[in-house]
Amino acid sequence: MITVWPVETTNFRAFGWVQDPSNLRSLCNVTAIFDESSPMHQLLVHSIIPELVEKRDGKDELIEVLNKRPLRISYNKLVGTAFKPRSASRCNGIVQATVKGQVRPFIGEWQADNFVRWAYAFHFIRYNYEDDTFEITEEGRELVRARGEDEELTKEETELLTRAALSYPPAVRILRLLADEDAHLTKFELGKQLGFIGEGGFTSLPQSVLLRTLAITKDPSDINKMKADWEGSSDKYARMIAKWLAKLGLVEAVPKTFQVPIQSEVYPVTIGQAYQITAKGYMALNHTNGKSSYKRLSKNVCFEMLATKAGDREYLRTRRAYLLKFISESKQGISVSQLVERLAKCGLSCEEGSIADDIKGLINIGLNITSKNNLYYLEDVLNDFLIPTARLEGKSEVETIKEQMRGELTHLSHEYLGLLDLAYDSKQNRLFELKTMQLLTEECGFEGLHLGGSRKPDGIVYTKDENEQVGKENYGIIIDTKAYSGGYSLPISQADEMERYIGENQTRDIRINPNEWWKNFGDGVTEYYYLFVAGHFKGKYQEQIDRINCNKNIKGAAVSIQQLLRIVNDYKAGKLTHEDMKLKIFHY
Repeated sequence: MITVWPVETTNFRAFGWVQDPSNLRSLCNVTAIFDESSPMHQLLVHSIIPELVEKRDGKDELIEVLNKRPLRISYNKLVGTAFKPRSASRCNGIVQATVKGQVRPFIGEWQADNFVRWAYAFHFIRYNYEDDTFEITEEGRELVRARGEDEELTKEETELLTRAALSYPPAVRILRLLADEDAHLTKFELGKQLGFIGEGGFTSLPQSVLLRTLAITKDPSDINKMKADWEGSSDKYARMIAKWLAKLGLVEAVPKTFQVPIQSEVYPVTIGQAYQITAKGYMALNHTNGKSSYKRLSKNVCFEMLATKAGDREYLRTRRAYLLKFISESKQGISVSQLVERLAKCGLSCEEGSIADDIKGLINIGLNITSKNNLYYLEDVLNDFLIPTARLEGKSEVETIKEQMRGELTHLSHEYLGLLDLAYDSKQNRLFELKTMQLLTEECGFEGLHLGGSRKPDGIVYTKDENEQVGKENYGIIIDTKAYSGGYSLPISQADEMERYIGENQTRDIRINPNEWWKNFGDGVTEYYYLFVAGHFKGKYQEQIDRINCNKNIKGAAVSIQQLLRIVNDYKAGKLTHEDMKLKIFHY
């Protein structure tokens, strides 16, 4: 049952998704914190916390909390707080003290937070909204009682952990994707299909763009850094879930090699974090689906997992939670128009396109929602969860624009609506670069590459063949993307940098820039342009465009991401050719 509960709280916890931990024994130990009869609980009270936590950091308060009955522990006491610099960190949280770090005998508050999220996602602990505390569930007590004498997981612990994973919808989603035609998928291929598309909290790095960037990168250290660090939030979730499933024997990690064509060359590129399902994984899917002699497992869903990014997070969580409630209660099926009406009665007005995307997102987090005769049905059984109505907030301007554009993007995947979030988040600048290049090369028919790095533009695109066939010159564009929270004013320093790139391409002198980035333009390109892309532009940016045009005798433009999405949609709809796009963007 999904219950609407008028709870008063100002806490906005991030539950339902986990990025960091993968040690199953440590997860069991964290769960054991909440069982007063467990050896781990006793060790924490009598030795671990007295040894690791100083009096000034709340040692006595942590021990007092652990000795209270019934045992309900607040989030702050579990996770602790951060220290700056991190090298000077001291232990000040119960979960910090429970898990040994790689260097120190305790972990930091970020890792502790993720262990709490993990235990909650697996339904080993429950959350109390009214006082921001956690307590153990019956499943959690079962896991603690299954503990053996040594550090190795017992057979019973493994079975209980597997059952918990199969009750966690995103883990089921990963298994289903891998089971589809016995797929072999990388974290990027999984991440692209995990979560709510077109949203800043569920980003996936475009694998095709990354592969081309890796193929042209010469420095091994740069290659290793890209492979290790370049990923979106959904890619991280997919990687972590796959790691859990691998430890439970349900999937296996198998590197995947791609042949990447760039101009006349083909480069092999291997992604190490790729996965395949095992025979045990197929059996587990039968269990979660209730096939054969297996009893169908109920699913653990929480309000917080329905959106992760700040801004519209509480509005989106509330909308999607009500949406799920209405579908789950409609045994005869329910249509999108009926869902819009029922949401409106709850004070949640939205367009049908947003509801359709939300339903796709609910499927992408692992819920089994089916459609027949334009009616939706939930085939899963859900464990109870609450909708805390006091959190409802209005839509932001970005979310309002997204709803409007869903109706406009008739030929373009709504995953690209995520560019509207990325364009205003400076922390996501690289992903904004990559997704913009994906938009232009995969959806708009341009050839091109993401470049980035020292003394290179963010990327380049160019036309090929099509323009030759219609008797037009092939052209190239130097791309510079800018992710800024308040829009972009195009300062003189950035205009000067673009002038340097234009000059380097015009002179093509290795003495000026030895990396010769301009060689990535294809043969036959005879005219060049430049383009700035941002959420929106402000100030006297056009004066800088005019100055560059005059100084370098070249045409350029500044285009908002909304404008670019509309132009690409029109190209895909057959309304524009590349030549038309050139005229439209560069104002001929």
